[in-house]
Amino acid sequence: MIVISLAASSLPYASLCIRSLAENLDGDEAIYLLTDTPGDQEQLQQAFAGLGRIKVQLSDELWEDGGNPMRKYAGLAKLRKGHPCWRKVTDPMLLAREGDEVVVVDPDVYFPRRFSFQNVGDGTLRLMWQKPNCLLPFSVVQTAFAKGIAMADHVDIGIAQYRSPLDLEWLNWLVESLGETPRMMHVEAILWSCLAMRMGGGYLDSDRWYCWANTQRKRLLKKAGATPARMLSAEDFRSCLAFHAGGTAKAWLAAPGVGESLKELAGLPGGKPLGAGTVRPFVPFTKEEFEWLRKRGRILKAMGYYKLVGGTPPE
Repeated sequence: MIVISLAASSLPYASLCIRSLAENLDGDEAIYLLTDTPGDQEQLQQAFAGLGRIKVQLSDELWEDGGNPMRKYAGLAKLRKGHPCWRKVTDPMLLAREGDEVVVVDPDVYFPRRFSFQNVGDGTLRLMWQKPNCLLPFSVVQTAFAKGIAMADHVDIGIAQYRSPLDLEWLNWLVESLGETPRMMHVEAILWSCLAMRMGGGYLDSDRWYCWANTQRKRLLKKAGATPARMLSAEDFRSCLAFHAGGTAKAWLAAPGVGESLKELAGLPGGKPLGAGTVRPFVPFTKEEFEWLRKRGRILKAMGYYKLVGGTPPE
């Protein structure tokens, strides 16, 4: 079961991504879009009217169904009322039956070629990998360390795969243990990183399932006024099965002509042969690394780094 949570306001970039998924995914498996309002539902249905495998449903209607086992958990109900991104943790289970393979996809993941998702097949978790992590805000990470809750490093939340259901009792405990959290999208990454250490599993092969990284070189290119096409041409689309255009990169997907440009980039010669995908075990995020990241952020801020290249220091 493939599930994407989004609002119609995401369509400028999500349209390209969801179409690439529908057109390149092998087989005829349905792709479910979960949204919040009837107006959003109508706009999404119109946007993908020619793609029969795409089904649009209202998440709140599914939540209110009497058969929803999550309704009895106060923490999960509260989670859904926070940032919309947090619903990616709960809402796919509104559609999944016990034992279903669930694939949660961000609306800013682009799929450049024919592919299929590998089944997890057990009770573990798969997440995308990125070199840094987006475990923010630091106050929530600090709470997790204080409560002895293990977190995985390097998690990217462009794609998550597991066999339904997640452990609802434990997930509810996790949400309540973290307490009041700022309404920030990055809290979702903390939840998934905690689930990763709880469930086991590992990172999807980063050569196949690739996450955009906001490196210093790319920060300077943006600062110099590089166009979306120029920024995307710096990425290698020749072999990857998925490209997560996280952060500022998602806005580039809305630029005119980008769809054709991405197809050209994917067709360039020299791509790596795609062998059997490997799954690397999750790496724990340590308190020492956390303290170093905080210290580094303070040093870079004092040096004026963020004023020079843009962005805000993590905190």
